[in-house]
Amino acid sequence: MPPTLASLVHHSALKLTVRAGEDRLDVPVRWAHVSELADPVPYMEGGELLLITALKLDAENPEAMRRYVRRLTGAGVVGLGFAVGVNYEAVPEALVEAARREDLPLLEVPRRTPFLAISKAVSAAIAADQYRAVTAGFAAQRELTRQALSAGPEGLLAALAAQVDGWAALYDASGAVVAAAPEWAGRRAARLTADVQRLRERPAPASSVVGGAGHPEHPGNAVSPERPEHGDRVELHSLGTGRRPRAALAVGTASAPGTAERYAVHSA
Repeated sequence: MPPTLASLVHHSALKLTVRAGEDRLDVPVRWAHVSELADPVPYMEGGELLLITALKLDAENPEAMRRYVRRLTGAGVVGLGFAVGVNYEAVPEALVEAARREDLPLLEVPRRTPFLAISKAVSAAIAADQYRAVTAGFAAQRELTRQALSAGPEGLLAALAAQVDGWAALYDASGAVVAAAPEWAGRRAARLTADVQRLRERPAPASSVVGGAGHPEHPGNAVSPERPEHGDRVELHSLGTGRRPRAALAVGTASAPGTAERYAVHSA
């Protein structure tokens, strides 16, 4: 898993204290960023833990803090770390109240914890998560190769469906379903023949996404064997090269695949 605010709070070397947003600590942290700008929002991408000492902020002004925190949450900042003992001996109550009002996690950073230590902890956790994903992806690649050699397309699709925790189907050059896994996925795959035909009109290799969970057109539900047509996100990939693809692969999941799952799909 990527780092979260909770994992940073539980990091024994950082000694962080939660001052607001206790119920939102499970949110992933994309990066830790230090900025003393009065308005750092133009330089935010979303998902950051912002670290400040309030060098240029009137942190005891309730209205100013409400505006500041509202701007941060609007930009997708997931947490605010405030260093005490630098410009303020304690986290100002105006900032605490503003963070509570906007439900923004606010972490008190003790003076003995440098911002660099927090940035290093986030960076190390991200690197470890990426390493796990790549390792899992290579393991999936080996398993898919083994299944393809020993059990053919059916075995490969079954292994791929298990790897992505969803379903998979293979179409021939005419757009007909050749094989699918699990068993119920054949019905779902048959409903996508028109999408496969549209994909076949594009030079291979090509891909497209049919809306479902994790897709902006259809947010929501997990893949269900009872009603697999509802809530899944389907990736279609043409196989081969040239103007007319030789086959197509469909992969249905409850949400956008992660790094390991994408390795598995590309390996198939």
